[in-house]
Amino acid sequence: MKNLIQKYSFTLLALSLLIQFKLLAQDTFSIVAVDTVTGEIGSAGASCVGPIGGIGAFILSDVIEGIGGIHTQASWNATNQQNAHNKMLEGLSPQEIIDWLIINDAQGNPTVRQYGIVDLTRNGESAAYTGVNCLNYKNHVTGPGYSIQGNILLGQIIIDTMQTTFLNTSGPIADRLMATLQAAKIVGADTRCAVRGTSSQSGFVKVVRIGDGNTPYLQIVVPDTPIGTDPIDSLQTMFDNWKIAKFNTVDPFLSQIEINPDTIPANGTSQAVITILPKNNSDTLLASGKQIVLSNTGIGQLSSVIDLGDGTYESTITSPVAEGADTISVIVISGTDTVSIFWKAIVFYSNPVSISDNSVSPNDFHLYQNSPNPFNPSTKIKYTIPNVVESETKQSNFVTLKVYDVLGNEIATLVNEEKPAGTFEIEFDASGLSSGLYFYRLRVGDPETSSQNGQARQGFVETKKMIYLR
Repeated sequence: MKNLIQKYSFTLLALSLLIQFKLLAQDTFSIVAVDTVTGEIGSAGASCVGPIGGIGAFILSDVIEGIGGIHTQASWNATNQQNAHNKMLEGLSPQEIIDWLIINDAQGNPTVRQYGIVDLTRNGESAAYTGVNCLNYKNHVTGPGYSIQGNILLGQIIIDTMQTTFLNTSGPIADRLMATLQAAKIVGADTRCAVRGTSSQSGFVKVVRIGDGNTPYLQIVVPDTPIGTDPIDSLQTMFDNWKIAKFNTVDPFLSQIEINPDTIPANGTSQAVITILPKNNSDTLLASGKQIVLSNTGIGQLSSVIDLGDGTYESTITSPVAEGADTISVIVISGTDTVSIFWKAIVFYSNPVSISDNSVSPNDFHLYQNSPNPFNPSTKIKYTIPNVVESETKQSNFVTLKVYDVLGNEIATLVNEEKPAGTFEIEFDASGLSSGLYFYRLRVGDPETSSQNGQARQGFVETKKMIYLR
């Protein structure tokens, strides 16, 4: 009899858990995203389910440090989630992972699943899938560095609002994820919660940085809430408290180092001014009194660092007599914390030829590093076009200067015309674009073109990186 009772009790427990997971089976609005500049991976979502496994909606999130993030939702299945994790570790792309999951669904029914996957190692490549038998309203949207998905939603407005907010919110990825959830906080966003007077019942926000290990940079979870209390409000309170707790801590990604000018003569005496701005995770300058340690990769001479008393610090670097470049790194020591600032400053040492409308034209093509870099919202790009001599006749050059995102999509054409020899500068305004890494490419002619006399003439192509930080 005792064994029978134990067996019966176990069966009831298993049935109870099964029912709970069935309740989780169709739900949720969520976003998984990466920051290709900082290497951060973020995951956030909410659902009208209670404390499944003690964590509620958080059960759908899987973030792999330095690699990517996966959301498995709708009819959630632990085996499918683990398989997706394993396939990402194997190096499959987001779409390849989804294709594999559809073919190899743990229960042979992928039509009730919903996935969103973003890969940091592939410059933010993303993919999503919504099975035809997920409950309405259901949909997903993807873009460079993010995937947003949901089911049993109030309508497309939830997906659209989340996407618009994420793309137009400035700051670090943690702030953008929290704002994205707030935008979706509409009563009945997950329609089952309309009777509760809330958008959802449980929610979470998670951000992982490279080097976090088993301690995520941010992980806040609301596994359950009483009727009338929205978990997104609870998350916001937890998020605000987290921000306050880190108010006096140096943030390696929001702290900055600037150098002006970024190109100085290689004469052994010219100097560039280095400005260091230690900031917290609210993008606010910290109090003065920090110890700043500078290092450089080249042979320029760094001066001692001066505390300007307003939270900023200043130093100079003196050029060597040889042409080249220097990359300058910063370590900030604040109490017991030692933080390496993520950003670096680059200074070039050169002996440029003075250029004017009536002067001798330069002899070499050159695409300069944009300045400032990182920038917000605009930066200047300078390039040099030399004389091209063919059959003792000066030739103009057809020049294109274009900007691309990390996926190779063309963002802007800055120059597309014939240019005489000379040095030119143009401004690029990134207002309206997302923070991240961008590329700008200068092309003069084709990589190899033929002159009128049939002789091959080598063209010029050069690409450089720039960072837009909103």
